[in-house]
Amino acid sequence: MTSSTGFQTRPSRHGLPNARRRPSPSTDPALRVFTAATAVGLLHALDDAVLNRQPGVPVDQHLPALLAVALGAGLALLVFRRGGTGVRAALALVVGSVTVTNGGLHVVHVLSGEVSGSDVTGLLAAAAGVVLLLQAAALPYLHRGERGLDPWRRWAVRVATVVVTAVAMQFVVLSVCVGIVQTHLFRDQIDAPPDGFAPVSLESTDGLELSGWYSPSDNGAAIVLVNSAGGDRLGSVAHGLLLAEHGYGVLLYDARGSGESEGSPNGYGWDWDRDVAGAIDFLTDRADVEDGRIGALGLSTGADVLLEVGANDRRLGAIVADGTTASSLADVLAGDVFNKVAMAPVLGTVQLLSGTAPGPALRDLAPRVSPTPLLFVAAGGYPTEIAMTRVYAEAAREPVELWTLPDAGHTNAIHDEAEAYERRVVGHFDAALLDGPAAADTAAD
Repeated sequence: MTSSTGFQTRPSRHGLPNARRRPSPSTDPALRVFTAATAVGLLHALDDAVLNRQPGVPVDQHLPALLAVALGAGLALLVFRRGGTGVRAALALVVGSVTVTNGGLHVVHVLSGEVSGSDVTGLLAAAAGVVLLLQAAALPYLHRGERGLDPWRRWAVRVATVVVTAVAMQFVVLSVCVGIVQTHLFRDQIDAPPDGFAPVSLESTDGLELSGWYSPSDNGAAIVLVNSAGGDRLGSVAHGLLLAEHGYGVLLYDARGSGESEGSPNGYGWDWDRDVAGAIDFLTDRADVEDGRIGALGLSTGADVLLEVGANDRRLGAIVADGTTASSLADVLAGDVFNKVAMAPVLGTVQLLSGTAPGPALRDLAPRVSPTPLLFVAAGGYPTEIAMTRVYAEAAREPVELWTLPDAGHTNAIHDEAEAYERRVVGHFDAALLDGPAAADTAAD
């Protein structure tokens, strides 16, 4: 017997139709697969956030994120149980994409030859995500009708489902996956330091132990190197060697959650200002570094962080910001609606999963860096890098310089424009930090 809704019903012993039974994992194979795969994803989330959390991270830091993930999974299960084939396929695609992204990071990590505590459940999550993606592809082919709908309505439902799913994938799911990647950056192996550098340990102002290398100063001045999104010291070795050759003390260190330092990773550098403050404390206590002769060079994310530090810490005597980008939604260029829409779920995901939040807009921080001398280096590697950096430079107050290099890669001017980079960057630090600055050519190239 068929009800007016198109659902198949079963007569009762009195001849009256019973209500359609709700599907359950025991009677619905698709629901059983979805439930099992989602449970595996939740297990990995628990393992990643609590059981095998990063060193130095308190047990409660990621509990709000874990709760949000659990609530989202519960809602997905509820909708999947009640939904039609199109809805089920869309849910399997969405949940599968998120799960395979999170788990896939662990696959890459294991294949690189390194293993962390949460890699086992990460591999299981990757497999569960693949199962969900296969389910999303298979459900429409296994379905033979959309609950009694006529052909035109059936196609309308399918087209609507495809359109909604495509929009969600573009502006929500893919962005969420980017946010997951930015908060799950695996640690690189740190080998022996370069010649002239020695291992050191320092502490962030919120109590995390940070690991680094230091080359003592020959001229009484020292430079802190603040790295790009990966966070560890390996990304700025070339810059450190260049400055050390000119007599500067150089501190290379791993930002929180990277390399050998404690804490959780964050590709946008939120809370890295506390690491930089700890690095300045370290240099302030060094006998080879004179008062007022500490500078900083930041690369990409590190450049963003230095605008925040420079606006609030007068112990920095000079700053080079090489490759500033966007640290928050407020930093996206005015009129760039597509990027604002795409970035919102990315940053929201990072904020939820990391338990941290972005600081003020960089264009609001830039004028507060003055009177510290500030040099912006903007390359053409990213389509919007020069335009965004120009916004920050125009907002800043003197003394400020903007050096644009359209043909250089992002933070790669030290290689692409090696001689000019040495003159401009070393010259900037010499003029600001040394009593008798070297005759470096700081004129525009």
